[in-house]
Amino acid sequence: MGERLVSKSPKQTFSGGKDFAGPLVAGDVVALSGPMGSGKTVFTQGIASGLGVTDVVNSPTFKLVGEYDSDPPLYHFDFYRIKSTADLATLGLDHYFGGEGICVIEWSDLFPDVIPRWAIRVSFERIGEGEREISIKRGESETVGN
Repeated sequence: MGERLVSKSPKQTFSGGKDFAGPLVAGDVVALSGPMGSGKTVFTQGIASGLGVTDVVNSPTFKLVGEYDSDPPLYHFDFYRIKSTADLATLGLDHYFGGEGICVIEWSDLFPDVIPRWAIRVSFERIGEGEREISIKRGESETVGN
């Protein structure tokens, strides 16, 4: 069973991310998937705002992970330019997943085998002119942070 949100603007997508951040706790992994330009980064910016991050949050496409001061810390990953699971190994995902922070992963669907089964999965789909459907599915078993 999951939740569904319909966003008609980037402002609503941001707001949805901000609200979504409320119950997140250390150890949570949020796996985002959807086509280019569907709202993944804007939703992440909302999550960051909801966690109290004051830095500018952009897609970490070229640095692969952005680390932000909040309580708990936010770790923002982007798998878009990753070529293989061997490349992912250099990120030290085990250190991040289930750790002291909250992990948000854009393009998580490119490497589904590395996403923990307890991750919160958020998918984005364009459903009309400027509209997106955001579907949220909680992990298969209890989250590490709860």
